[in-house]
Amino acid sequence: MGLEIKILGPWEITANGEPVKLTGERRVGVLARLALSAGRPVPAEQLLADVWGESTATTAGKQLHIVVSKLRGLLAPHQGDEIIATVSGGYQLNLPREHIDAHLFTLLARQARAARAQGEIATADGLFQRALGLWRGNALAGMSASWAQVESDRLEEARLTVLEDHIDLRLAAGDQHAVVPVLTAHAEANPLRERPRAQLMLALHRASRSSEALAVYQETHRVMVDELGIEPGAALRRLQQAVRRRDPALDLPSPAQRTTLTKPVIPIELPAGTRAFTGRATEITWLHKTLTETAPGLPAVAAVHGPGGIGKSALAVHTAHAIADRFPDGVLYVDLRAATAGLQPLSPFEALSRLLRSLGLDGTAIPPTLDEAAARYRSLTSTRNLLVVLDDALDAGQVRPLIPAGPACAVIITSRQIMASLDSTSHLHLTGLDHAEATALLARLAGPDRVRAEPEAAQQIVRQCGGLPLALRISAARLADRPDRTLSHLADQLADATRRLDALEHADLAIRDSIAVSLQHLPEEPAGHDAAHAFFLLGLLQTPTHTVATASALTDWPEHSAEAALNHLLDARLLESAGPGRYRMHGLIRLYAREQAARHVPEPVRVTATRRAFHHYLATAKNASVLIDPSTDGPMMRCPADRRPGVGFATLGEAKGWVANERDNLLAIAQQAAADAGAAATAQGLAAAISWLFWRKARLMELPTCSAEGLTLRPVAMHQEARQAFAPISAPPRRRPRLPGRNKAPSVFDEATL
Repeated sequence: MGLEIKILGPWEITANGEPVKLTGERRVGVLARLALSAGRPVPAEQLLADVWGESTATTAGKQLHIVVSKLRGLLAPHQGDEIIATVSGGYQLNLPREHIDAHLFTLLARQARAARAQGEIATADGLFQRALGLWRGNALAGMSASWAQVESDRLEEARLTVLEDHIDLRLAAGDQHAVVPVLTAHAEANPLRERPRAQLMLALHRASRSSEALAVYQETHRVMVDELGIEPGAALRRLQQAVRRRDPALDLPSPAQRTTLTKPVIPIELPAGTRAFTGRATEITWLHKTLTETAPGLPAVAAVHGPGGIGKSALAVHTAHAIADRFPDGVLYVDLRAATAGLQPLSPFEALSRLLRSLGLDGTAIPPTLDEAAARYRSLTSTRNLLVVLDDALDAGQVRPLIPAGPACAVIITSRQIMASLDSTSHLHLTGLDHAEATALLARLAGPDRVRAEPEAAQQIVRQCGGLPLALRISAARLADRPDRTLSHLADQLADATRRLDALEHADLAIRDSIAVSLQHLPEEPAGHDAAHAFFLLGLLQTPTHTVATASALTDWPEHSAEAALNHLLDARLLESAGPGRYRMHGLIRLYAREQAARHVPEPVRVTATRRAFHHYLATAKNASVLIDPSTDGPMMRCPADRRPGVGFATLGEAKGWVANERDNLLAIAQQAAADAGAAATAQGLAAAISWLFWRKARLMELPTCSAEGLTLRPVAMHQEARQAFAPISAPPRRRPRLPGRNKAPSVFDEATL
């Protein structure tokens, strides 16, 4: 038997069945802490924090060393000198985990669930009984430290879950009469725990005591409303309705049906991975940790969201292959088709039917309604250790019925939308590959020799693909299809904005199709039409980011309407967040939006919209100038009544903040206005505004950089007056001390600029 440590009740140590006396609160605390992490190092700082607590004794470290020495002396005769090993920064208890009752309990429970999944009912029943029989009272009884209470609560939650799993097994075996008293006591001891209440209702119903089952629901409803102010959960409410109408789905399955349900099925449904998968080390680590470190009683759910073509499915499949061996009951995979051009997304019932068939049910055994199919799915997964991959989901409503019930299960969801309304779900926002990863992916797909032969062209291809794995895959496919073509040839095609989307099509892959799917999934009218119209117009602007105020001016809508449209585009991942109240559009999506605007928005509407945006920026720049230096105000600064007044500022800080935040947008909008011969006066005003605002804020060193980045170095057909207006930016005035009467800005503002 050897040395055994028991913590599922009053503290106890035995050696070959004989008790080993251990005294001293800190000795017990250190050994208990090491036992809970048996086989793994525990840092000395953790032991001191847990066992010594807030003690400020400078000798605590020495005291810990003495305690460990005493424990070694006590335990070594029974288990050897290395029973407690000194490791880097701490200590480790070297005792087989099955010799510690808390770990043995976890092992037996896992074996019981696996046996249940394999249809070995008698074996599972015996394992559950052994696991529950290890408990002699409250875990870590008699230990008052806060860490011990936390661990005790965790272990108690695990015990209750195993007890309820065992009751499910007994209910499925037709033992409803025997479990009623057990469940009654369990439900009374845990009045806010809904699962045993549901089990008790089902047991009573199957025991021909339906009126008592409904009384249990009424009592549960009363307690929850009185104690928490909330109604019972949806599952309990559905069960009440099913009991009321004596739903046959609640009846005990026949022996033949039970044989079908318990038929061992080990599905392995993952699509093949790819050897070209590149990078994503941080994301893989996050997924691995999220999916393998589950909260007690709950399946682990990781939802990956991001725009189309960003590599969500590739990441999910790659990670699933890496951890599949941790799930002995198999891996389920469903393509929910929310991002497949030309196909409608699967309905929840269609997806459930596929999952149930994968779990061994034939077509005739699949319940006919969504609620019944979901209940059967939860029952089948409640004791299994499964990994479920739900790829390309539309929204939380499509996914919610597909989450398995088993606490040993794990789920990976990929979607363009964030699944914010899914309970107990961890979220990962996937962004584009960085430049090094994108270059490595292109080399793997197109061939490292070709990339080494034309490094500059390769870098240009990577830049034009904007970190989007789908774009890189298409580029590499085109290169592979034409081995005689150079990388420079493709780079030149991608450099031409009017040809870039054409160049990013090959066989069944197309950037246009990927973006179009997101556009199709915008909400129904009128909200969807408004969002699509805003999307087209946003593509006309060359600004790096967008704000609600800019979108309002561009669309000529009130700000609340513009913000609603922006949020719909954000949900569809046609925009990305660029900070509070600020949105960004990927370069390839911008090209698509501009292309669609040319098809769907008449030219006069496009021209008017962009000029409204020019006016918005100029008016707001004037407002900021006046607040930064009131001496710039005067008759020339008044905005005509028929134009938007721009953003108003309540404080000097707000005005300065706007200038800082909109620096790049101001440069881009001025450049765009300068290329519009019909907006020469506005471009002239914008140029002067930029010059004044940067000069006034003493950012003279930035002006040549701004000029190089945004204005003078870009070849542009600029109207003569607008070109002259940019002179102050190329040669900013030397900053001089302010003198009386010398406060006027070098401005060309007048009413004509608006």
